Amino acid sequence: MPRFPVAAVLLVLAAAGVAQPPDDPADGAATDADVLKAVGLDPADGPGLLGYLKLRTVSQADQGKIDEIIRRFAADKFEDRLAAAAAAEKLGPLAISPLRKAADDKAGDPEIAYRAGLVLKKLQTVDHAKVSAAAVRGVAKLKPAGAAAALLGFLPLADSDAVADDIRAALKGLAVQNGKADPALVAALADATPLRRTAAYLALVEGEPGGKGVRAPDALDAVKAAVRRDADPEAKFRGLWALVHTTRDKEYVPDLIASIPVLPRGRLWQVEDLLLRLAGEHPPGGRFGKDAEALGKARDAWAAWWAKGGVDLTKADLTPRVLGLTDVLVQNPAFGQYTTYTLGPDMKEVWRLKQDQQTMPTDLRWLASGRLLLTEQNYNRVTEREKTGAVVSTYSGNSPPCTAEPLPNGNWLVVARSMVAEVKPGRGGAPTSVVKSFTRPPPPNQPGGMAYDIVTGARLPNGEVVYLTSTIGPNLFRLDENLKQVGTPQTLPRFFNTVMVGIDVTPAGKLLACHQDKVVEYDPADGKAGWKFDTPNPTSVQRLVNGNTLIASVNAGRAVEVTPEREVVWEYRDPTGLAVGRVYRR
Repeated sequence: MPRFPVAAVLLVLAAAGVAQPPDDPADGAATDADVLKAVGLDPADGPGLLGYLKLRTVSQADQGKIDEIIRRFAADKFEDRLAAAAAAEKLGPLAISPLRKAADDKAGDPEIAYRAGLVLKKLQTVDHAKVSAAAVRGVAKLKPAGAAAALLGFLPLADSDAVADDIRAALKGLAVQNGKADPALVAALADATPLRRTAAYLALVEGEPGGKGVRAPDALDAVKAAVRRDADPEAKFRGLWALVHTTRDKEYVPDLIASIPVLPRGRLWQVEDLLLRLAGEHPPGGRFGKDAEALGKARDAWAAWWAKGGVDLTKADLTPRVLGLTDVLVQNPAFGQYTTYTLGPDMKEVWRLKQDQQTMPTDLRWLASGRLLLTEQNYNRVTEREKTGAVVSTYSGNSPPCTAEPLPNGNWLVVARSMVAEVKPGRGGAPTSVVKSFTRPPPPNQPGGMAYDIVTGARLPNGEVVYLTSTIGPNLFRLDENLKQVGTPQTLPRFFNTVMVGIDVTPAGKLLACHQDKVVEYDPADGKAGWKFDTPNPTSVQRLVNGNTLIASVNAGRAVEVTPEREVVWEYRDPTGLAVGRVYRR
């Protein structure tokens, strides 16, 4: 990759008096043109936008120097730490991306992260994340000469995952020049950086919208060879995944199977889902276990199954059901700590809602739109939010909500302590409205009062709604599509009187419910119990597409994935020590 010396960057970007990009207006994001003009960049000047990205691209030699300075943030002597911070400040905007990575590294030295954050605050006179995102999208539109090479150079320094995604999307539009694969992308197949190799795999392989096959057919053989020799598990997976889904050629399936023991857990879930789409069920010994030895046995079982003839991928439904993402809600009620975040396929955090953006969340669901549906007890509300945390729509009721889920018609099903409601979200200025509702009748000895004992609920596949209560005696009730009570109430073991009672509905219509010391599967029609798993105070449950069950146990402080035979094959604990209250996979 080309080198851009520190001095050149300082001359252009560290000049005093550069305006700050405008904040997003309340009714929508500031346009890319506004952002670029505010810092003196011409939105129509493709070479100029490339110049900005090149000037922020750190050479390998400069990267080494910056990394050494950042390492000194944790020096034994306090004076040496201050000197290192001062040296980083002198580098100016060139150091912003390395500093941001250090500040966000939760697994690294906390002193380094702390000092990196302090230096960042001093250097961020310009919001480079906004500027770089706008510049990348401008380059994608204008396609100036050398665009692919410049974007590949900047990719490892991207200000955020969103900017990196914009770069990868732009590279797809630049992959073919005059009917041939872009030379910079072909060269990147042998780059030393896995991020660049991966971007090249995706850009050269993944087809145009509508499924037109491989984007750069003349580079296919080179991509295949590069992917197969790639020693990085993530890069290799991304390349194989693109080849399988774009070409639908069965030759890549054995490569995916062979990689099972070395893949991170989230990628394993994706591979397992693909194989189950092809096979319909696990072969004997094919369920993915907890450690490398067990995964090796699963690999061998799937390899033996595939050797019998495999499957014609051109006729198979390869639509992914699993993205490899894990949504987590952790809590410490005694200190009012509640946090929601998402783990990527590598089990590293990829998204977090700020502490001051939520008030005692009790449930979270991601919508097909990419927005978040958040249930908050303290404000008696359910909110639909952008990934930034910005509220798009709000439902506020008179009863603390336990859970909320999206309905097929786009509305929300809200289950609260005293009622169940179907809510139509208000967007674009329209008010949120209750379409229909059910109010829990008061106890016989409290005429005119209000029941306050609902703990959770969910929609069944037949359109009915089931809700559970904390009462002794009948505590499982069903409502029809109009939220009118139907059927005979069932009596299950008593539930905790709390909003954190986990519930899930299987595709077959069975109900998974969390009791004080176990998770049990029930038939909601007659209350008959089936599969169960013992664990202290479970607060979240989800039946996964692989047949396993995902459970959060707040008292145990962990989440586990267990097989139908009750074997724990995955475990997660919050690194800060907070209790895991909800966990969902998608």
